[in-house]
Amino acid sequence: MIECATIVMTRPTELEGMDEPDASQLDMDASFQFIRRVNRLAGGFWAFRRAIRVAMRGRGHCTQPLEVLDVGTGCADLPIAIVAWALRHNIPIRVTAIDPHTGSIAAAQECLRAFGPNAAFIQLAQCGLDDVARHWRKRKWDVVHAAMMLHHFPDEHVPTALATMARACRGVVAWNDLWRTPISAAIVRALTIFSSDFVRHDARLSVAKGFLRDEILQHVSRAGLRADKLSMNPFTARFLLLATPID
Repeated sequence: MIECATIVMTRPTELEGMDEPDASQLDMDASFQFIRRVNRLAGGFWAFRRAIRVAMRGRGHCTQPLEVLDVGTGCADLPIAIVAWALRHNIPIRVTAIDPHTGSIAAAQECLRAFGPNAAFIQLAQCGLDDVARHWRKRKWDVVHAAMMLHHFPDEHVPTALATMARACRGVVAWNDLWRTPISAAIVRALTIFSSDFVRHDARLSVAKGFLRDEILQHVSRAGLRADKLSMNPFTARFLLLATPID
């Protein structure tokens, strides 16, 4: 069992169950159901929308659709929410949603089918950041967004991932993830009391693999990014970092 004091001091390197290649679709779907609920309660959509608005201000009067890359999209709940919001406000938008895990893509496809015709504004692809660097080298997005994704990476890979996101970006890099505190550990323990063992294990491990403020800023600096805005919410145990490449 992970103790609160340990959560504050160090990030575990243990893999979450949903990162395992043999994770069952049933367990993956249960995890995504929990994640969707957390995103609604903890402001995941709000953070994404804030990044979109910052990018729109940076584009001025450009009338071309806003191009968004959502990295580690999971079940694509946030791209679906952001497209629905953009269409309600007459904002032209196109989202590329990527994830390397087969179970995530299956869950995202199911959610997109339920989204109906508006799913046409979302391009889903089974790939990771390495594929972005390799296959879409010349493509640039106005917003490159990662929510609840980089905490899955060990510390030594986080700056590399952020740098790859920056190379694919012509506007705003948005990193929305977990803030590692004793309060966040207590919150997730309460939220998962009645969850399955799989969900409970992954949720509590996710918080333990979250980041402290100094760690966030160190990773961003090593990635060659400038931290334009860092918001940390103690009530939701989430943070949002908006960054741009250093010229």
